[in-house]
Amino acid sequence: MSILSLKFLGLVAAAAVLLWLVPLRNKRIQILLVNAAFLYLLLPDVLSVVYAVVLALYTWLLGRLLRRAKKAFVLAAVVLPVLGLCYFKYAGFFLGKSIAMPLGLSFYTFKSISYMTDVNRRIVKPAGIISVFDYITFFPAFLAGPIHRADTFFAELDTPMQFEYRDQKNGFILMCFGLFQKFVIADEFSYLVSQFLKTELTGTYTLLGIILYAFHIYVDFDSYSNTAIGAARMMGIHLSRNFHTPYLAADIREFWQRWHISLSSWLRDYIYIPLGGNRKGTFRRYLNNFIVFIVSGLWHGSTWMFVIWGLGHGLLNTVEGLLSQLTGRKRIKFLVPFGIVINFVLVSILWVFFRSASVNEAVTLLGNVFKPSAFALENTEVTFNEFVWMFILLGLVFATDIMRYFTDMIEWLSRRPFILRWLVYLLLIVVAIVFGVYGPGYKPQDFIYVTF
Repeated sequence: MSILSLKFLGLVAAAAVLLWLVPLRNKRIQILLVNAAFLYLLLPDVLSVVYAVVLALYTWLLGRLLRRAKKAFVLAAVVLPVLGLCYFKYAGFFLGKSIAMPLGLSFYTFKSISYMTDVNRRIVKPAGIISVFDYITFFPAFLAGPIHRADTFFAELDTPMQFEYRDQKNGFILMCFGLFQKFVIADEFSYLVSQFLKTELTGTYTLLGIILYAFHIYVDFDSYSNTAIGAARMMGIHLSRNFHTPYLAADIREFWQRWHISLSSWLRDYIYIPLGGNRKGTFRRYLNNFIVFIVSGLWHGSTWMFVIWGLGHGLLNTVEGLLSQLTGRKRIKFLVPFGIVINFVLVSILWVFFRSASVNEAVTLLGNVFKPSAFALENTEVTFNEFVWMFILLGLVFATDIMRYFTDMIEWLSRRPFILRWLVYLLLIVVAIVFGVYGPGYKPQDFIYVTF
């Protein structure tokens, strides 16, 4: 079931109403009911439902045993979820056949591992079966994150649901913003990328395709995250933002502090720091850094292209760190814009490997950038109006990101006068109706990160 489906959106609306119309001492039972309804709606995908329920039970049971366990036992406990993840993601690569993967597996497996580890570290207490089930199967974040943490989630479950107009309003606005990003921007970028990023086209076509793909994958995943976070907020659960203007980062380290924040912080806390982090010398620091980025690449998929993408980020992060050590210089403000441009170029080059089916395809596309050719829209199926609309959408992404860089855009909008707010809402609705990508043939389940 897609997060864009009427079933999902209807469940969000019903859950928001149920939670504050039926007040209980805490939210556990209400969240349990709506999560169960979500799993029921996933049927007839029995594999996705059964695997999620079994892993939730396993996580709860092991959590009861790990409070005072030794590290060896903790490692043994997390091996089983890791093996399950590896089987579904990588067995097909070695067996040469396709293997169906449970929906959301990559995301809730990491939640299971973090919960069991945090119990052993005494960051959280072993929770009851209902709380763990709610955590693993929390439906707004089930399909593609964010990978939220157990301690904050359990704290939210412990509080009774009380109607908060601000949460309902801002959560709804954030959901609508996410849907707008998907229907109007991300899917239009997807179409344009398919037109420009072809191996037979060169020069400006390829350059535009690479730039558009960088924005496509960003807006597509940001739209999912905003929709999920907004839905959770309407249910009284506050999930942290997953993206914070990553293309305004001036270096690779800052990029990963702003891109897919829940994943990058998970890798830091449960892989980088346990490996020793930066506490065991320069060599171990950079070795740990490479391991983290390799894991990040493998988490995204089973092909060598994802490994190359991860290694590329690890290499850039290492070079950046070494240069910083050698120069010892702090960031110079007037050079920051240049750093942002250079960083975007480097990240976009690596996105080419992320997208490509082979090294040869990636190298060909990058080489095509330097093969000049006369640009004419007639060589594509893109109309002049679509070409102009492309620049308008890019400008809209830039404008909203600059606003979000300095403030919480949703909070800022909610404080504007009533008439101004609704003029903005109506404008976005009209734009979505006129320019949105939907209707016959549209596949709303095709979020990029759902496949990971």
